[in-house]
Amino acid sequence: MRLVFIHGINNQSYTVEDIKERWFSALEKGWHEQQLAPTRKFTVDTAYYADILAQASDGKKAPVEMGAGDVSSGLAIEFLRAYADDADVTEEELQAAAIAEGIPPEAVAQGVPHEGWVIAFARVLERLLPTKGKYVARLFLRQAAIYISDPALAAKIENTVTKQVFTGKEDPTIVIGHSLGSVVSYRMLAGQELASRSFPLFVTVGSPLSVDMFRPILPKRGRLPTPPIARWVNGRNKEDFVTMGKAITRKSIGFEGVEDVTDIIDNEDDRHDISAYLRSPIISRAIFDAIEA
Repeated sequence: MRLVFIHGINNQSYTVEDIKERWFSALEKGWHEQQLAPTRKFTVDTAYYADILAQASDGKKAPVEMGAGDVSSGLAIEFLRAYADDADVTEEELQAAAIAEGIPPEAVAQGVPHEGWVIAFARVLERLLPTKGKYVARLFLRQAAIYISDPALAAKIENTVTKQVFTGKEDPTIVIGHSLGSVVSYRMLAGQELASRSFPLFVTVGSPLSVDMFRPILPKRGRLPTPPIARWVNGRNKEDFVTMGKAITRKSIGFEGVEDVTDIIDNEDDRHDISAYLRSPIISRAIFDAIEA
């Protein structure tokens, strides 16, 4: 049995070993708190594409408003606008928050083309949603927008992850994807290259898979992809801005069968925190049960 960790946004300041240690430490704490101790042997592999994503989103050719160009592609403003709409933030609230933030009200107008306004919009949204948005708005905007808008980048990331944690590796494999990593891993597991593999458990946490902005880049599937995924557990903190509190359902992703877990340890400082997700009793227990099966 193998555990595979697939990280999300804003991990470029960490090494692959940093990520592996942090994730596995949180998982072990979850087991310890439930007096669980795996008896079967397993290994842990960690994917790493943070450098690729950071370089692409920081580059001069990045097609988002935070790049060096004078005219925006419109994607990043559309992305944040979608999150604002999903959070039921009204135009009046945005305008009032912009004024309170010392930002011209036109900074949050629909379709503003200049790059600086998107950064301003992120600050306004964070002011309106301090517990949901303070970690996400600016960080998530840059890297998620470039991933969605650049098919070549998405393919490069998936090829990199495949070589790191799947090619030449034995199954069965438990895959755990956090944040954007849940999108990366789902696209891979639903594809043909891994169709003959064995995945007894797929865990997604802090996932934006049900946010409409991601739908165009998801594979079209009419049922839970079995094989290779035998069981899919999705953990979401209802206050996690990335998930917008949305379960992964037939309406959002096209099939049924994803187990929805909302009993998540609440890290009030960061509702998107991977450690809080992996320590959560139901999530850590599901991983333990898959190892022991």
